[in-house]
Amino acid sequence: MIEMELTPPTYLLQAEALERRVPKNHQRMQDIKSKIRILRSGYNGEKTLKYYLEQIPEHKYHIFYGLRLPTGNTFFQIDALLLSPKIILIIDAKNHSGTLQFEKNQLIQEFAGNREVYENPVAQVNRHKISLRNLMEKYKIPFIPIENLVTVCKPSTEIVITPGYKEAEQKVIKAYDLLNRIDELEESYSEKKINQKTITKVKNLLLSQHAPQKVDILNLFQMTIIELITGVQCPRCLHIPMYYKRAKWICPECLLFSKDAFINGINDYFLLIKPSFCNPEIREFLHIPSSRTTTAQLPTLNLPYKGTKRGRVYYQPELFPLSTINVSQNKTNTIKNKNRGNMDEKIIVHP
Repeated sequence: MIEMELTPPTYLLQAEALERRVPKNHQRMQDIKSKIRILRSGYNGEKTLKYYLEQIPEHKYHIFYGLRLPTGNTFFQIDALLLSPKIILIIDAKNHSGTLQFEKNQLIQEFAGNREVYENPVAQVNRHKISLRNLMEKYKIPFIPIENLVTVCKPSTEIVITPGYKEAEQKVIKAYDLLNRIDELEESYSEKKINQKTITKVKNLLLSQHAPQKVDILNLFQMTIIELITGVQCPRCLHIPMYYKRAKWICPECLLFSKDAFINGINDYFLLIKPSFCNPEIREFLHIPSSRTTTAQLPTLNLPYKGTKRGRVYYQPELFPLSTINVSQNKTNTIKNKNRGNMDEKIIVHP
């Protein structure tokens, strides 16, 4: 049973929003793209885990993806956690290419003539095991065995383990062997350690302690708000900004028009600037022509808010990001007159 779905990391969404909102020749663009590649690779590895874990009978495990739990003054991240009456299993996904050499003190990746050194992921999952054990002891959860695995997600990646490193031989596996290894672990624990009441308690603890990561993305890349490209982005050709006229957002480049293209702009505001806004703030960011128009657009999103009239502040919802469900287009996605000549109406450009 899926208790926490796999979703794109907020950090990844923030980096992608930043890429959309800075000029292509910006001095930090390559750094932004590099971070996106790293985050996207990690997320793709987690999706590979999900592909295999979805093949397990639903009744056998409670499955949590992307848990981020407190430990001391910081947090630790678990790519996938499986909970059953017999064991808890922590799974870490590695989506590296090339050759991975596992040594006790490090992981060495060799790919395309490059050599990179990382923390040994076996040591990392062992640390996560200790942190999870401490968290459960803090909340007086009865003892349940905790096992962990490191899963290499790309079939073409070569795994090399230093001779004599027995722990890595047991814990480092290819993703396609994951289900077999889970069965072996399950069979090695024949007795149920906790009952259904305790399982519910553990489930509620994990969900309540989960703290999604969100970074100050502008500060991280040493940028300011004034460097962002503001306005509504065209969902087809990606031009910014679109212009608002008669309850529609119009793209001056490809002439697509939409009633809800502004929703992605609100997502970008939440991701890049702050998790709340008032009417003037979002109006300025999206280039909405009037306060009345802004007020008319927002109720359709059912955003949580506080205050009334001019003092109202809207907040990022729990279910985020918001989605554009219907993009209103005519059959040709253009605004033309019946003679297919000049445009029927001028596009009003709002500063």
